[in-house]
Formats: sequence, C-alpha cells, structure tokens
Amino acid sequence: MKKNIAMAIIAFLAMTTVATATVTPTILINGNSFDQTWRSSYGAFSLSIKMETTETASVDWWVLCLDPSGAWKHLDLASASWKDGIATIYQSELFSFGYVNVPLSGLDLSQSGKFVFFFGIDKSPDGQVSFDTLAYSCVGIDINPSAKSTQVTIAENMQILNMTVSGGYVYGFVVNGKIIPIAVSEVKSVMEVSDRVGWTNNSIAVGSFDGSGVVNIPSTANNDKALWALKLSDGTVAWVNTDDTDFYGITPVTKTTDGLIEYGNYNAQKITIANGQAYLDFACNLTDGFVSHVDPANISYIRWNSDATGWNASATITGKLEKNTTGNYFVSIYSLPASDSGLFSVVLKDGTTVWMNIDKWKYSGAKISNGLINY
Repeated sequence: MKKNIAMAIIAFLAMTTVATATVTPTILINGNSFDQTWRSSYGAFSLSIKMETTETASVDWWVLCLDPSGAWKHLDLASASWKDGIATIYQSELFSFGYVNVPLSGLDLSQSGKFVFFFGIDKSPDGQVSFDTLAYSCVGIDINPSAKSTQVTIAENMQILNMTVSGGYVYGFVVNGKIIPIAVSEVKSVMEVSDRVGWTNNSIAVGSFDGSGVVNIPSTANNDKALWALKLSDGTVAWVNTDDTDFYGITPVTKTTDGLIEYGNYNAQKITIANGQAYLDFACNLTDGFVSHVDPANISYIRWNSDATGWNASATITGKLEKNTTGNYFVSIYSLPASDSGLFSVVLKDGTTVWMNIDKWKYSGAKISNGLINY
C-alpha cells in the first residue's frame, strides 16, 4: 500500500511543472541529470543540488528520497543525514546558489532497486508539499549491490562481452588505476588483448562497439591468458575490472597473480626438437607465434630455414599444418640435420613469407642464441 501511494505521488509529480520561469532547481547524480545504474563495486556515487532564481518569495525547501521499498526520506539539515518521512529541510526566502554536495549518510544503499531523489521548493512555507506552487527536479539511480558490471562468455573462436551501459556511459573499466565511467562516445572498439594474439593496441581480436553494451569478438583462442579492454578515441586503453566480471563458457577460468585471466587450461606455444624431428605445437585453435597474425586458412606450409637446408625459397624441409582431436593446430617437420641453427617461417598461399617470433614460443631440445634457434 505504502509503495502504491509513493508511485502515485511520483506519477503526479511527473505531470507537474518542473520549474517556473524564474525558479530552476537542479539535482544531479555523478554530475548528470539522467537516471543511472550503479554497482557497489563502483564506490560511492555523488549527489548535488543547485538553485537558480530571480525571486525572493518565502518558501519551503525540499530534499527528498524515495527508496526501493517505497519509503520516503528527507534530508535533515541539522544532522546532515537522511531521516524517515517527508519534511522540509529549510524555510526561508528564495535565493540562488551553485552546486552543493548532498550527504548520503542515513540512506541504506545496500538495498537493491531504484532510489529517486527530489530537490525543489514550494511557495507556501507551511511544512506541507503545496503542489500548485511546487518547482522541483528529480533524478534516479538503480542500485544492484551484488551484480557485476561485465559478463564475458568464452566460446570456440568467439567471445561475447555484455557490458553495463547506462546514461551514455560504460561501467566496470579501469583507466590509470581508477574505476571510472567511460563515455560511450569515446569507445572506438573492444579488444581481447592476449598472450597469444599480442599485448598491443593492434590486437587482432577486436569487436565493434555500437553502444548497446553487447560486443562479439571473433578470432579468439580456445585457451588463453588475457585481459579485455576498451580502446578509446584518443588511444587510451581502459582495462576491464576483473573483480567486477563474471565468466561463462569455456572452463576453467582462473586469475593469475599478475591480474590476468587464464581460461581453458592455457598452454603456451611450444617447439620440441628431438631425433631429427621438430614438433610445433600451437596449443590452441589459432596459428599465432609469428611476427604478425596468420590466418590458418591462408597457410600453405611451414618450413625450417637454416644454413644446412637453405633460407627462404631454397629451404627444403617443410611440414603441413594439422589439427588434433581437441581442435588445436600443430606441425611436424621431419629429417632435420643432427645439429643446426635457424628459424621457422610460414609460407602463405599467396607466396608471402611470415617469420616466427622467437619470443612467443617455449622450447624443448633447443635454445635461442644470437636470434636463432640452436639445437
């Protein structure tokens, strides 16, 4: 019953003139006049009020809150905290003032649901809301203390990010060590920046951002060590707050000591050389580990380049790309010299050669010396 009455009052206020020609009250949450969604992980939100007027009438001043349970609260000036019920904060002549922060003490912000805040005056200073002379402003904030801002669903070759977008801002990301809302207009793309794909802004695992908060990222690995990020229009990278993110799909998902996310029993690419054979294990459904990204569909073959077998087109020892039962790529190259020094490269179907990035691989039976693989 109490909540129904409260909703009726709000419905009435919605039909009431918000401001007169000479009285303009303003109330903002986080510096904005639009309703927002908020998570406890964001920290405290801010509430501020301002009055612009050319009148000097005697008025009731109102700073009120309707909480998710339907209970009204009023700001008590003497204690600078919120109290139960509807009451004026002050009675005086009208005057103008700039933005003033409103304390949140006395509000139970652990409640889930929408808080609606009101600031206004009426010109009948009798301690009662006089709707016929009321000028007011209101703004709401929907609080969900336990829900997390970002959900990442990890699948084969694809990831889906579902981000919290409210009032023109994306929430749940970190810039320069601070969790701040990011303006939707500033987001250029969404990336999975990974140990496999590359720790740069040029990561090929990139999804388009249309402002809806749901982004598909193609060409991702079935196991990886990674973080997700927003690339902003000025080149800044905003990293996802992993403590405010839920993960679904491929398991297991673990957080490393350096703050990265490992999923799908992550293993790095590895080259094993023994008994005249080289085994290149890409350890996933991608064929990275070269100086640039290589699409498996464009690979003709992979070759061993060396003083013994020749470099570039004269290299004679090659192997074909294959896929094992778990969907991971590998290459076996046979008849290597008993000892040698060289590098692997991939030859694409258009004849282009792409050299391996020796720093992206682990090695067994070989070591790196002078920028070459030695065994």
